[in-house]
Amino acid sequence: MIIEQLTFTRYIAALTVVFFHYGTTVFPANLAWVNPVLAAGPIAVSYFYVLSGFIMAIAYYRPDKSQQAFDMRRYWWARVARIYPVYLLALLLMIAAKFQSAGSEPLTVALSLSMLQAWIPSYPLTLNSPGWSLSVEAFFYLCFPLLILLVKRYHLVHLTIAAGLLWFVTQIGHTLLLNTEAYTPRGLLHDVIFYHPLMHLNTFIIGFIAGAWLQMGKLQRLSSPGLNVSGLVLVLAFIIMMLITRQPIIDSTGIAFDYTNGLIAPLFLLFIVLLALNTGKISQFLQHKWLVLLGEASFSLYILQKPLHGIYEKLMPVGIEADGALHFYIFIMLLTISALFSYWFFEAPLRRLINNFVNRAP
Repeated sequence: MIIEQLTFTRYIAALTVVFFHYGTTVFPANLAWVNPVLAAGPIAVSYFYVLSGFIMAIAYYRPDKSQQAFDMRRYWWARVARIYPVYLLALLLMIAAKFQSAGSEPLTVALSLSMLQAWIPSYPLTLNSPGWSLSVEAFFYLCFPLLILLVKRYHLVHLTIAAGLLWFVTQIGHTLLLNTEAYTPRGLLHDVIFYHPLMHLNTFIIGFIAGAWLQMGKLQRLSSPGLNVSGLVLVLAFIIMMLITRQPIIDSTGIAFDYTNGLIAPLFLLFIVLLALNTGKISQFLQHKWLVLLGEASFSLYILQKPLHGIYEKLMPVGIEADGALHFYIFIMLLTISALFSYWFFEAPLRRLINNFVNRAP
């Protein structure tokens, strides 16, 4: 199944992360009603997780029971080839930058190299802070063969109910912990709530379950042009409304809640499914080769943003810092160009090299 129309959405989601880190005070992100959408970076990570589960189900799950056995060796090498080369490049750049100042604690380096930093409170954002989400993604990869086994052995309806319950329990637990007296911003409990892999597993699983349903051909009714387009517009509008109204609702109720652990992941999922099934002009536009290329380069953009921002600040022309907007948008352009070059000459070639080596004939 060709779903290239989803690829560019990764670039848009990655840009919101960059806005969240470096551009919250520049126009138009400095407008009160635009900021929750344009700088929704932490929430966009939930979108990545839902999309990841969905795409991996499309790539690996086959309802036909006569399919070949799941090849664990090829699967693991494909996962390593997909994320680790660029992840390691960004990490080495950050280690080099730290070494020039005070150096890095050995445990910090070891946890980041092994992609375990998200499991240990106070360590998720050390060194290359966006890497915490890859630590979580690595856990999803570990769980994925089990999900394939479960979906083959048990009825998909039962697994869907289980996934829904996991999502519900996660949201209740997240909200309760967020409203306890023990919670403090940036404290140990904060790290558990926002970065621990188990707190995000629900988003990946619901994406996987939806992808499995799609592979079984059970969602085709959503491809009807009228229903599909109107559904996309309504879901996108509802997501934007949820982002804009979140803080006013918190202020009026006094109850803290967040979207980062998948509270609006079902909306993301519905958007992904509808877009995957779209065969009209929206899909044709998003399948343009340059938009697909930007989506493919979005991983490099996401994981390299911090080291490249540090390099850019050191090389920045004198006086440009006086105009924060100019400074930020020049960085966005250079970051995008760097991500494209990373994809062309580093990420994709190394991925092909690793996969070709593993898949070569005996």
